[in-house]
Amino acid sequence: MEKGDELQQGGDMSYQPSYAYSNPVLTQPQPQQMQMNSQVNITMSTTDQSKKFDHPRDWTSGLCGCCEDFSSCCCIWLCGPCYLCCCLSERMGESCCTPVCLSCAHPGMFLPVLLYRTKLRSKYNIRGSAIDDCCCAMCCSACTACQIKRELDYIERSTGLAAFA
Repeated sequence: MEKGDELQQGGDMSYQPSYAYSNPVLTQPQPQQMQMNSQVNITMSTTDQSKKFDHPRDWTSGLCGCCEDFSSCCCIWLCGPCYLCCCLSERMGESCCTPVCLSCAHPGMFLPVLLYRTKLRSKYNIRGSAIDDCCCAMCCSACTACQIKRELDYIERSTGLAAFA
């Protein structure tokens, strides 16, 4: 007799799987708790170089102090956007693309120089206001960029660290 005939005649044909059934899992396994008996001590010493400039102070050089650093002044006058991208942006802790992107919003060096001067003045507690920064950047962006460069030089010499690390 064949299998099909057995089913038609009402025979019992039960299926036997090749694996064993197990009871279903009704609860989630509980995580095992481990106790850590080791103790870790971390001592961090941070020195913020801007702390040396707690009291309001003036700029270390004037806006028209280009004779103090003639080579940088020439670089900025001859190729201001390149100098902003390559030199000042890195020292200010910004991407070299920042001046390019900001110049799309307002052509020229005005906007990046304004923002860099404001950032430097705010962090290092230099007297002045955003209006002063705007007037300086608007009247002579190249002179303002030179002043920022000289101030960064002073900060890095006096602290021994990068101004914006």
